[in-house]
This record gives sequence, structure tokens and C-alpha cells, in this order.
Amino acid sequence: MSKTATTWQLMKDSWRVLMRDKSLLLFPIISGVASFLVLLTFVAPFVGANVLGVHRAAQGEDDVLTYVVLFAYYLCNFFVVVFFNAALVDFVVTRLRGGAPTLRSSLRAATACLPQIAAWSLIAATVGVLLKALSERAGLVGKIAISILGFAWALVTYFVVPFIVVERKGAMEAVAASKDLLARTWGKQVASGLGYGLIGFVLMLPGLIAVFAAIFEAVTRGHLENVVALGTVGVLYLVAVGVVMSALRAIFGAVLYLFARTGQAPEGFSATHLAAAMQPTG
Repeated sequence: MSKTATTWQLMKDSWRVLMRDKSLLLFPIISGVASFLVLLTFVAPFVGANVLGVHRAAQGEDDVLTYVVLFAYYLCNFFVVVFFNAALVDFVVTRLRGGAPTLRSSLRAATACLPQIAAWSLIAATVGVLLKALSERAGLVGKIAISILGFAWALVTYFVVPFIVVERKGAMEAVAASKDLLARTWGKQVASGLGYGLIGFVLMLPGLIAVFAAIFEAVTRGHLENVVALGTVGVLYLVAVGVVMSALRAIFGAVLYLFARTGQAPEGFSATHLAAAMQPTG
């Protein structure tokens, strides 16, 4: 089976899991709302300062303040995203193991891992700010190299959340375990993860078209009712696709984690497809 076919089949299997437990969608929805509130918390003071004409610091001090605020934002945002992703992973893993998870039980499981989640968020925020600072000071070649480095970091830490919430490993221990597991799932697992992103982009195209049509309508004819209708439909569609794809990616990661750790395909998934997703390249 080709890489594309494997990805599509795994996505369909993940979709069936999602349809059995539609409440899983609440995790990315709540996570998205919380992340938006975190963004407002950090953006509002800067907007207010500019509106009020508050005196800016010297350039050097301003750069330091910017990175401090950026680090704080990354830390808070990572914490929110990881917390709800951990709850989602716990829900999926418990269900696939034959248990009867609830939203409350999975949130409790994530809450029990707060120290590990906080430590992992601290590590992720630190790496994020360092990569951002290096990228801003690098030339074109440097920016490309840093982007590759960031992609490699994302791959190495792909399984960190399952290790934290399922096995209760510490943050650094989870990173090491994720790296070791990645070595065994390198090949098509990476292709499958990228395939999810590509399929997600294709699914988002109708929403993007609606948003661009609303912008075109506003710039040209300016019929307010058409602009509002097209814009609302487009944005709601994009949000819906984003929520569903976020849940599907989390389900895919949890399933692959279980298969890699136990060698057994969870119910509703083919061992053949999962084994194909774990074939090393070369």
C-alpha cells in the first residue's frame, strides 16, 4: 500500500474512533478557546499601551522585554495545549484498551500530570524562544537550517504527551523515550503525519475560498450582507475542520504509540496498516 493510501486508511480508522466518541471534539474546542484567551491576555496590554501612547523603552531593553513576554506567552499557550491534548490522549488510550473513559476522568488524568506538563511546557517554550531568536538574527540559509532544526525537534518530541499521561514519565524522560520510539517509527509514520497536514489543507480549501470571496466582495462591490455571510461561513468551516483534524491527529498519535509499545493493533485498526506506518525508511 502506498504512503498516501496508508495515511488515508489510518485517517478513516481514526475518524471511526472519533464518531464513536464525538465528545472527543470538546478537548480541541476548549483548548482553542483557552489558547485564544491566553493570546488576548498578552496582546491586550501591548495594544492598550500603544493606544495610550505609553513611552517605549530603549531598543535593547525593548528586545529583552519582547523575548520575556514571548517566553511567557509560549509557556502559557504550550501548557494549555498540552494539558487538553493529554486529556484527549488519555481518553483515546483508555477507550482503545477497553475502558470506559469520560471527559471528567480524562481531565483528572491530565491534572494528575500537571508537574510533568508544566515541565514539558517550560522546555518547549524555551526551545521555541531560542529558535525564534536565532531565526530573527539569521540570514536566508540560517533561517532554513533553523526551520529544519525546529521540524526535527517536533519529530523527536512527537510521543512526549502519551509518555507523560499514560506512563507518567517526567518531561526529560518522556523526551528521551519519544526519541527512542521515533527511531522505530521513523519511515512512514513521518509521511503519515505530513499526510494528515496535506489532507487537512485540502479540506480547508472551501473555507479559504469563502474567506477570500468575502474579502473580494468587500473590496469590490461591498455588499455587507454578502461579506458577512461568506466570511461567517468560511471562518466557521475553517474552525470546524481545524477542530476535527486536531482530534484525528491526536487519535493517530495515540494509536501509533499503543501499537509501538504493545505490538498489538487496537480495535478498529489494521495491524498491517500500522506496521506499514512503522516501517523504517531505506
